[in-house]
Amino acid sequence: MLNDDKGTLFNKNNMHELDWHFYENGAFLQEFFEDMIADTAAYIQNVKTDIFFAAIGRKLIPCTVNDSTYENSYVCSPYTHYISYAKEELRFISSKPLRVVLKAIINQFGYIAKKMEMNKIVYINNYCLSTNLITPLTVEEIFLIKELLIKHFPTHQLGFRSINEICHKNMMEGFEKEGFNLLPSRYIYISTNDRLNTPTKSERKKRKHDEKCLTKDMTVVSNKELATADIERIVELYHQLYIEKYSDLNPQFTYTFIEKMLKKNLFIFQGVKINGQLEAISGTFVLSNMMTNPIYGYNLSLFPKYQLYRILRHLNTTLALDNKYLYHQSAGAGHFKKARGGVGTPEYTALYVNHLPFYKRCYWKLLSFLLKKIGIPLVERLEL
Repeated sequence: MLNDDKGTLFNKNNMHELDWHFYENGAFLQEFFEDMIADTAAYIQNVKTDIFFAAIGRKLIPCTVNDSTYENSYVCSPYTHYISYAKEELRFISSKPLRVVLKAIINQFGYIAKKMEMNKIVYINNYCLSTNLITPLTVEEIFLIKELLIKHFPTHQLGFRSINEICHKNMMEGFEKEGFNLLPSRYIYISTNDRLNTPTKSERKKRKHDEKCLTKDMTVVSNKELATADIERIVELYHQLYIEKYSDLNPQFTYTFIEKMLKKNLFIFQGVKINGQLEAISGTFVLSNMMTNPIYGYNLSLFPKYQLYRILRHLNTTLALDNKYLYHQSAGAGHFKKARGGVGTPEYTALYVNHLPFYKRCYWKLLSFLLKKIGIPLVERLEL
């Protein structure tokens, strides 16, 4: 067992010694990860990573570790996030000269990134989802997990994905105290429960309009109404939107993954059937009274006759209101989300590199500077 006075690591070699039920949320983590540990690509096609757990007191934290694998989805690859995905996002910039300049900068950083072993990283609290909902950690717990991982992974960067000021203000102060650098990752939209319960007149009107998009020929379905026969359709709808329309760098969830999330009720599924055919679906992940939608898809060919995106947003806003959840709406469609009470805020990766050689620390410091001065202002302006 990888055990010392700071905590314990459980990996493939000693996972049989892990008493899941001793830990907070341990039963859920066992259901979510146990089968996935042996072969992540069987569940998320473009994610090849090693999953392990860091135990600090009664908290069990899922982690992933990689050394290279530059074809991975951004959920475990900073290279894909900051280099490959950034190049794809340039298509939203209308100015061709600006696109050319930014592409040249990104290409240069991409070349250097591999020299700097950018993908040699341990991601902490990583569920391999586009948005990681974070288990709250104290400053002391951040210190303990940092020291534990430095000991066992002395040549790897350490990172927490999906950090933002609305959800993690106290943790951000802890990261700063422990020497983590906050590296901008994207611009996201969040609706707190208070904000959802106090809509403006305009927001209330838009929500009513979204609700009215549900027509008599539609049937709303959830986990208990969805059958095995619907799983392939869920995969198809998700891939149609997030992989084919947006980017194949997004996590490519497989039939096996969706089947697991549905049958074990690990995600809250809400869908819309029209004439018996599933045409829209969302899968919601809930942790620490926060919710987000890793699964989202609808039949693009039915627009504009059916406003399926609006309907899914209505269903998920209602889910958040009914359960008093904070609704993390991730990135994209900024104008739409803000018009319904979403608050935009930068999202960060909290990155620790102080134990690494000077030249690697300099690389990350320069990248962070460019992202703060160029990246975040651009995505704010473009509402990406």
